[in-house]
Amino acid sequence: MKYFVMDILACPVCKSDDLLLHVIEEVEEDSKLAVEKIKCKRKCYYKNKKADEVPLETCQECVRKRIRTGVIVCRNCGRWYPIMETIAVMLDDEYRNEKIYMKFLRENLDKIPAEVKGLMKIPEIPPSI
Repeated sequence: MKYFVMDILACPVCKSDDLLLHVIEEVEEDSKLAVEKIKCKRKCYYKNKKADEVPLETCQECVRKRIRTGVIVCRNCGRWYPIMETIAVMLDDEYRNEKIYMKFLRENLDKIPAEVKGLMKIPEIPPSI
């Protein structure tokens, strides 16, 4: 099971930073990022350790990872945000396109573990048309 607690983003609805990331599919890419500048400060979520316990080589491995498909869940309010084609769609309710969210659920709900689903406010999924 692959999911991480996140502390670098906040829920656009309730503003909580108590977010959980579940990775469904990831890809590796070459990265030109200066790892020293983006190294995690408090905690490495890739290895689930204190940041100062993680060698720079691990950071280089981490920045090559891209999440192609996943879901970010706010543990405070239960809102969830899909990651589709490497883009996290974190929109306030008034801007959400429910058709896109329902399509994401139809395609990926069975790939999300029960403990993550239990945190999500999942609407009834209408049958596809």
